[in-house]
Amino acid sequence: MASAPAWAEDAKARAATALAALPELTGQEEEWRFTPPTDLALEGPTPASSTPVLDARHGSSEGRSATIEFVDGALSAPATSLALPDGVIVADLAEALGSHEALVRDRLYSLVGFDDKPGALNAARWESGLFVYVPTGVTVELPIEATASVTGTAGQVFGRTLVVAERGANVTIIDRYRSADLTGTVNVSTVVEIFAADDADVEHVSVIDWGSHVRHHTIVRAEARRNTKVRSVCVTLGGDVVRVEPTMLVRGEGADARALGLYFADGTQHFEHRVVARHEAPQAYSNLLYKGAIKDHAHTVFFGNLVVPPGAPGTDAYQTNRNLVLNDGARADTIPFLEIETADVKCSHAGAVSRVDDEHIWYLESRGVSRDEAKQLIVEGFCHEVLDHVGLDELREELSDAIARKVRS
Repeated sequence: MASAPAWAEDAKARAATALAALPELTGQEEEWRFTPPTDLALEGPTPASSTPVLDARHGSSEGRSATIEFVDGALSAPATSLALPDGVIVADLAEALGSHEALVRDRLYSLVGFDDKPGALNAARWESGLFVYVPTGVTVELPIEATASVTGTAGQVFGRTLVVAERGANVTIIDRYRSADLTGTVNVSTVVEIFAADDADVEHVSVIDWGSHVRHHTIVRAEARRNTKVRSVCVTLGGDVVRVEPTMLVRGEGADARALGLYFADGTQHFEHRVVARHEAPQAYSNLLYKGAIKDHAHTVFFGNLVVPPGAPGTDAYQTNRNLVLNDGARADTIPFLEIETADVKCSHAGAVSRVDDEHIWYLESRGVSRDEAKQLIVEGFCHEVLDHVGLDELREELSDAIARKVRS
């Protein structure tokens, strides 16, 4: 790999300086009271390397316009382009720093910078990641998929994604995170920055399917300009501790920005999702919809916020979080929040935690369905409201099967 240009090295140095100057996270901060920073190696020692364990699953390029793979934070399989229109770029972000400097330089770190510990840590230490560029008016018919896996060889792994969709562009990107069950702890830090210009249509899907002993902190920020459609879909199924932070920055009139999430926690898994829509332009729409199922002794946390500062009249924004608790001992916390500083808006929020209704189970059992199958059907039905927003049929079926496996386990 070619050495990074001077401007990129300077940015990393500034991030490292900011990281050293930032105060220590104690876990007493309001935003960190549910997930201790030490659980994600934001503070404290970095986990040691362990015996490598390879993931027996292999990605497939079928039905993809391009694929790229990363292992332990390094490029392992360069981008393979199968059906990319002219002008579309899919590459390792580290290579793009030099080869596509004009497209990268002004955008990288502009949505997720160095002003807090997680952002500065990632900016200072990432080495590889996904870069996608779609020119004006171009539609990429098939999804672009990046796979990131870890083996335990490194105790801490960093990755970064940058997506740029010009005016009228249309693209779907899948960031897939996975591993086998590991023998030692690995902490993963990822950042995703998405830029959608006027009239663009961008869907970004994160599939978090780690094995045991993986802890993952990820930040996703998307900028939606005038008349854009931007969807962030996050599916959280694997990992010991996972904290996901999607933020939709609504910066254009007529924008449609949606953050959609689905999670299923079991065993002693701990998942936290902190989801924000910030409206900075009038007459725009957003929808935060997250649904989750929890069983065994798992714990999930949802914090959602609709932010409408002065200057965004006509905002139409919704926020919903619903949780289905499958047994005693499982726990879900939901904290929907509003910050409204503009008149003439329509904003709503809702959060709910409930158990599987015994009457629903009885109804299905009375018609010959076993109790386990009844629970599976109820959970699948509960999740379909989010799955129906996933545009790719094959991915929707894959996620539905994964949820069914967790219900049965």
